[in-house]
Amino acid sequence: MDRLVGGAIWLFALVVVALFRIIDSTINLSISGYEHVAAILRTQRQVLVVVWHGRGLLPVFFFQGLPLLVYSSHPRDGSFRGIARPVRRLTLAALQHLGYRVFDAATYPSEPRGVIRFLQLLERGRGGVIAADGPGGPVFRAKPGAVFMAKKTGVALLPVGAAMRDKVVLDSWDRFEIPRPFTRAALVIGELVEVPADIDDSGAERLSAHLETMMNALMARAEAKAAGPSASEVAQTPEHAHG
Repeated sequence: MDRLVGGAIWLFALVVVALFRIIDSTINLSISGYEHVAAILRTQRQVLVVVWHGRGLLPVFFFQGLPLLVYSSHPRDGSFRGIARPVRRLTLAALQHLGYRVFDAATYPSEPRGVIRFLQLLERGRGGVIAADGPGGPVFRAKPGAVFMAKKTGVALLPVGAAMRDKVVLDSWDRFEIPRPFTRAALVIGELVEVPADIDDSGAERLSAHLETMMNALMARAEAKAAGPSASEVAQTPEHAHG
């Protein structure tokens, strides 16, 4: 029975990805900071792309095609139940259809065991994607995981802010956003954050707080770009200035 359900989810995920590809083709997307991605591709630097959980859809579509490993898990405190389970399975299947390799830490007996295995994979030269506020929030608050993983493996952190003007917001802890067709959207990619291998606990805590501040600033910039030009900016353009 579980295999049948798994097969149905796999096929449904394929349909969902196809639908999102159509929507994605209609989005008016603004990208800032692509030079940081170009530098990574040029130097082959291994990175851990860091996103906010509910704003992860745009970055996932943007970075598809790169050999990135997506870290995923779920709360182990009993709060993860009901509709959340099939939705999570659908999400992981969709990521695989997009070409990502998915690492599901929830399949390990404990979160630390899963993290250790993920670190081993990063050390073998594969980049990754992680939600800084996952798996259970609070939303837009960075947990220490990204900095810890970068310290242990030597990968750099690449923070990404995302926003869309017209969207559907799911009733979930992360307020996950799905774009409406033809909306304006923006990705703002930040500078690489290097994490020293000898950083101590207090230093890692400060760096994690800095990463949170940086990501929220990138998100604010993305929101401003997705909203479009203000009325005063429109009035300054030549077609309006001489109307």
